[in-house]
Amino acid sequence: MTEAILKYPIPLPPPIVPMAHPEDGLLYISALENPIPVGVQVWEAAEPGYYFQLVLDEVPLGNVRVITADDRAGDKITVFLDESLLYHQGIYALGYKVTSPRTEYSNFSPTIQLRVDRTKPGATLLAPLIFATATFGDQLVGLLPGYAGMEPGDVIQTLLNGVEGPAHQVQAEELTLRPVEIAFSREDLQTHAAETVSIEYVVTDRAGNASITSLPTLVSLKL
Repeated sequence: MTEAILKYPIPLPPPIVPMAHPEDGLLYISALENPIPVGVQVWEAAEPGYYFQLVLDEVPLGNVRVITADDRAGDKITVFLDESLLYHQGIYALGYKVTSPRTEYSNFSPTIQLRVDRTKPGATLLAPLIFATATFGDQLVGLLPGYAGMEPGDVIQTLLNGVEGPAHQVQAEELTLRPVEIAFSREDLQTHAAETVSIEYVVTDRAGNASITSLPTLVSLKL
């Protein structure tokens, strides 16, 4: 390639982070315990000697990766983003810059969004489930009006005397239109061979943050 080629913007594909959710870039909290793999596709104008470096929030970081004679256009090169750079909760912009070894002129790729969520749902208190009826036939329905940080995709896992019971995934309409309803069958409750069942729940959000255990509700099986 001639010197003039890198003086003009060249099409660069954005980086790829397989661990990030494709819709909003959310990273699972456990993924933040180790370096994050980032894929960079070798661009069409690449030549041996060109090099690239990751850019996070407009700041170049990490080691440079030099294109070799074995790298072909379309190949994916994996480099790693230091997890400590994503320590704080928030939204980050990740891209990379390409540099010509002859001119030191750099070109920047499009960026992708990485989202870090370290907040446990429910904060310091989760209210007990509410049971509107005192008796039940085939099932008993518990109502959960909401909790701090409630978002679609949260998984509410109930605990019956400490053992996992029915689970529910929060839907968008449950944030505003109606409370969460969780149904417990008579079989769910009677399998615990106790006259009274303590019903609690734990919420895990899409990032994998788990809440504290809710306040319990005691249900008598003599209903």
